[in-house]
Amino acid sequence: MYISQVVLKSTDSYEQHQAIWSLFPNTPERKRDHLYRIESQNKEKIVALLQSSTEPKSSDKVEVLKSKVFQLNLVNGDYCRFKLVAHPTKRLSKARNVIEIQDQAEQIQWLQRKLTGANVTVTSMDSALVDSRKIYKSRFVTFEGILQITDADKIHNAVVMGVGRKKHAGAGLLSLARTQ
Repeated sequence: MYISQVVLKSTDSYEQHQAIWSLFPNTPERKRDHLYRIESQNKEKIVALLQSSTEPKSSDKVEVLKSKVFQLNLVNGDYCRFKLVAHPTKRLSKARNVIEIQDQAEQIQWLQRKLTGANVTVTSMDSALVDSRKIYKSRFVTFEGILQITDADKIHNAVVMGVGRKKHAGAGLLSLARTQ
């Protein structure tokens, strides 16, 4: 896998989604094999962290600042710092409608359900509305904290496949860093 830092030119999540796709021009089956999240944003530039199975190539819509190969070696019992920007939702059982989870305690419960292969302690949370010209505004929540891996395969899958909905719009990328 590759981890890259890229600069986007648009603040709209749909346009960002299209720009990220432009980094992978020779993907014939158009299968998404990447996740990203916005790391910083100001008037001059929007910096995103991108995880992908193939190396991204700069395009007219996105500049790749740096890119490197990384191996994911997870071991049961390891402690890691984590960061995740997610779109916590729940399905109403009768109506089958999907709604955003607004309550902070319920958001943490959602995260713990999604990361069943780890003991999760959230140390910081923040939320923000994300604009899109294609869909209504969505509430993304940034979770940071410590987790202890109890099932390395499940956490590996969460890192590779992403967590939750709206992965196309910059949610779902789970980043881990071992603690000393």
